[in-house]
Amino acid sequence: MGLLSALTNAVSGLTINQAQMDIVSRNIANAGTVGFNRRVLRTQETSATGITAGAVREIGVDRMLDTLLQRQLRTEAGGSGYSNIRADYLKRVDALFGQPGSTVGINQSFADFSNAMQQLAADPASPTSRQDALGKAQSLAAMISSLSNNVQAMRGEIEARLANDAQKVNGLLDGIERTTRTLASTFDSATRQGLLDERDRYVDEMSSYLDVRTYDNGTGNFNIYTSGGAPLFVEGRKLRLQFDERFTVTADSVYDPVVANSGVGHLRIGDPIGGAVDLTNNGAIRSGSFAALFDLRDRILTETQAHLDEFAAAIATSLGDTTVNGAAATVGAATGFDVNLNNLQSGNVITLNYTETPAGTQRKVSLIVVNNPAALPLAAGATADPNDFEFGIDFSGGIPAAITAIGVALAGLPSGAGLTVTNPAAGVMRIVDDGVGNTTNVNSLSARRTVTALTDDTMSLPFFVDQSGLPVVYSGSFDNGPQKRGFAASIRVNPALLADPSRLVVFDTILPGTTAAGDPARPSFLRDQLQSWETDYTPSISLTGSTAIYRGTAAQFIDRVIATQSQASSNATALQEGQEIVVATLRERVADVSGVSTDQELGDLIQIQNTYSANARIVSAVREMFDALLRI
Repeated sequence: MGLLSALTNAVSGLTINQAQMDIVSRNIANAGTVGFNRRVLRTQETSATGITAGAVREIGVDRMLDTLLQRQLRTEAGGSGYSNIRADYLKRVDALFGQPGSTVGINQSFADFSNAMQQLAADPASPTSRQDALGKAQSLAAMISSLSNNVQAMRGEIEARLANDAQKVNGLLDGIERTTRTLASTFDSATRQGLLDERDRYVDEMSSYLDVRTYDNGTGNFNIYTSGGAPLFVEGRKLRLQFDERFTVTADSVYDPVVANSGVGHLRIGDPIGGAVDLTNNGAIRSGSFAALFDLRDRILTETQAHLDEFAAAIATSLGDTTVNGAAATVGAATGFDVNLNNLQSGNVITLNYTETPAGTQRKVSLIVVNNPAALPLAAGATADPNDFEFGIDFSGGIPAAITAIGVALAGLPSGAGLTVTNPAAGVMRIVDDGVGNTTNVNSLSARRTVTALTDDTMSLPFFVDQSGLPVVYSGSFDNGPQKRGFAASIRVNPALLADPSRLVVFDTILPGTTAAGDPARPSFLRDQLQSWETDYTPSISLTGSTAIYRGTAAQFIDRVIATQSQASSNATALQEGQEIVVATLRERVADVSGVSTDQELGDLIQIQNTYSANARIVSAVREMFDALLRI
């Protein structure tokens, strides 16, 4: 090796030292920069025709990056985005309902009304007791309505947030496209590493909104998909999120896969040639804040509204409905029951129970009164029992035509041909089995009827009404959509009852011996109904975790709702806290690999200084040697 080779090697070392100084200074300057990955200089010994020459050259600048850790952190960031949103809204719902045993929650408001009715039963002649009962009823209705409005306000807030977040993600996709295009035309290694950091920051931020998966083959072909397979960025081209925000959200605003029929917005990913993939509720988004917002808007808060609607309906029907029991009927060897169908309201239910013989299979049939033929056929789930046979029956043409329609419906049931349906008297329906050696036994026949008048019917009272428009009795009608859906928002005390509080006591004004002003019969009946009347709740909202229907009082149901909401909030908070620990741990591990340690950089700087001094000394020594040669 000659002096020229030594000089070349030393000069190359000095050049590398200068580049290393640049890298160290850049690392230290960005020690606190979020998303900055520590840089290291990659070098290689030069060679000529396969023979090592000894000089060193710069190959490029590398980022200290563990791609597996990066992928894990993005996945957990999506989980954190999901758990944060969910915990926040469930805390708000829990605060609305109040804690179990609270003295200010909806359960306490119901208890206050129940106690006021207890006091009225004890002192029915007292105007103060009557006014107190009505006042407590108004407070309960107002609280139920307020809760419903708050739930729908949260759904509307989520709708607006989805629209806003869609635009934020589009902005991130713009940044990813811009940096990717710049990378394609940039060959300086240090600049490229900066652009890669910038693109990673966009992807990292986007991962909190939705679960993303990136694919980079190292040749510039960079793609992003959701974990469900929906494309977001393909071959250097961004796609756009589209959200058709609905500016008014009510209990009737429910999700439908068909955009034209949906009461809430759909999130879709579209491309410039007109294609679109629906990301809403189809598994395309499985984590991140978007997934949590959709789950809240379309399931959790919708179920919360259903709980309030069920509670409101239970209170109204416990006081306003009466049961019409069937009377035993015999036709030759056939036996069954007669039931009076007069004065049934739309939504009232006629219930038939029969047994198939000799197998002993029990069958339940629910015949639902409908006065608007356009509402037929009814959607499944019109009643609480998921195992009954449900038929919407058109009563708009009169009772005889309705009875004929009932006969046709029953004939299509298992062993239904063994049932005979007739109209033996005005407004009366008779259903009997097929007699001796029969294939069916009719066990019971009854109807639930909603009372519409304050007096001169039964002791039941239309205490609460549906005031979504003009005040109407609540009967569970399906004529213009399910009346129960959203009833919590429109439940009110009957204005006619507020105008004449005496009707809390007086129930008969026609028969001799009109109800005395202090008669405790109706107040006692209403008290007992409010405190003891039980109804069925569908498995989807009964909060039992079972597929069986739950039967209980309104008080039992709302206590179950409050306890469930409180537990759900606690579970969501625990999940959020656990997710934060996971994310924090991963960030520490990423920082250990990719973060800048000033102590390490200063140590590297001392080493660079020493190496630089050594290379400079070689240059100086070579120069002295050349000077000596020239003096010979």
